[in-house]
Amino acid sequence: MRRCGPILGGSSPVRVRRHLVAGQGRHWQRIARLVVLLLCGLGVSGAPAQPATAASEYQVKAAFLFQFSHFVQWPAEAFESLDAPLVICVLGANPFGSALQEITADEWAYTHPLVVKHPSGIAELAGCHIVFVGNGEPGMSRQALGHLSGKSVLTVGDGADFSRNGGIIGLVTVDGKVRVQVNRSSALAAQLKISAKLLRVADLTD
Repeated sequence: MRRCGPILGGSSPVRVRRHLVAGQGRHWQRIARLVVLLLCGLGVSGAPAQPATAASEYQVKAAFLFQFSHFVQWPAEAFESLDAPLVICVLGANPFGSALQEITADEWAYTHPLVVKHPSGIAELAGCHIVFVGNGEPGMSRQALGHLSGKSVLTVGDGADFSRNGGIIGLVTVDGKVRVQVNRSSALAAQLKISAKLLRVADLTD
């Protein structure tokens, strides 16, 4: 089996909150390992050792959003300072429950602490570095992509159409497995550099 090296920041192993209680820690470690397997090109089940459900699927997708903060390089001007937060925004309905907040709490991407926000509309996207739009928000998805066009924001959404319609990363669940789709042209237009490790295992839609 091909061995996958460290993936966070190019030098650190996958991290999950060490101060979680034991049960929670083991749970997130299992999910993080599943994400590593996919990023090694080995595929990932939409649910860790249990039937795929909406809750388990979005726990895995929350882990992906966490990892994307380490697989993408933003231009320096996207941050107010070297230690300014990297802000992950969930636009519209929140499909993650508490999962995204839990896996990113007290975590950093390079020199930037991770912060999760839930803007109520397009007008509140200023300051976001990653914007996730769920598949239940088709109208909002189109508006968000138009509003963020040309800005250094990583747009992530559900379903095969998201990256084909100009989003940068689409998360697609097929037969219980989460796959990553990447639109390189959209990433280039946003001045974002996506790691070659991620591009090697992603389905390219441009």
